[in-house]
Amino acid sequence: MSGQLLAKLAPRLKRLDEGAYERAYRVRRGFRGTSTHQLVSDLLGSLGVRFKENVRVPGAGSLTADFVVNGTLVFVDRELGDAEGRALAKGKRKAIIINRESMRSDRFDHGIRILGLGGEGRVQTIFLDDPSFNFDYAHILPKTQKCSVMHGHTSSVLVEVAGRPIDGMVVDFGAAKQIVREAVRGLDHKLFINEKYVTSMDRESVTLKFETVHGEFAIRAPKATTVTLDGEASVENMAKEVLARIAPRMPENVTAVGVYVYEGLNKGSHILAKLHQDGATSRRKKR
Repeated sequence: MSGQLLAKLAPRLKRLDEGAYERAYRVRRGFRGTSTHQLVSDLLGSLGVRFKENVRVPGAGSLTADFVVNGTLVFVDRELGDAEGRALAKGKRKAIIINRESMRSDRFDHGIRILGLGGEGRVQTIFLDDPSFNFDYAHILPKTQKCSVMHGHTSSVLVEVAGRPIDGMVVDFGAAKQIVREAVRGLDHKLFINEKYVTSMDRESVTLKFETVHGEFAIRAPKATTVTLDGEASVENMAKEVLARIAPRMPENVTAVGVYVYEGLNKGSHILAKLHQDGATSRRKKR
């Protein structure tokens, strides 16, 4: 009875498969383990990229790559052990891991993480934290009860730099510190304000006028001591400003820069931006 029922249901299930859950995972005569596998396959196929699937990695025991693309091993939705990582490094094989994480930073985060492993794809991170990265500033946040009154903070900056090491270094510490110091120096003892509150500006001064929760605020400030931002003068937007002054000066092997800006003690903002795409083949200029 059960055999006859399955025989009758099979054609209907096949038709349902055209738009249902199973379709995302089905390939040829078998099935892929996760939707991320299917996503990678669909992307490669749509781009016309040649690839192989389920390829045994020589010299790495039973390790099998989910995809091989132009000699690069691609592992999907899994983690590699220490022994497997050492085998890849010993063989100087380029490899990446593509995972989908359940924890996401916000609703715009797709949750997919890509990690480069082995060979020239190795990425390392350094961080820079120095007393010379401290700065003082004033700001106003018109829509808040407390911060709609002009006030100031002493802030500090911490910078992380990720990239592909050249001659054993991601970036020279001395050169990177100088970049950060110069960025911070241009922000020290300045008034930060949303550029939309500027009513007039000349070579010497900036005139500001806007409504706060306590009433109208108007001031004429020296242009040299005012920094206008694309948005409110929050610590989040200040972190963007610091990043904008640092990132363009980083060498091409740097793939990402992260900036932490602290507003006083125990609170602040972090922003991370991806930079150069071709850092693996770039060479840093002579230090």
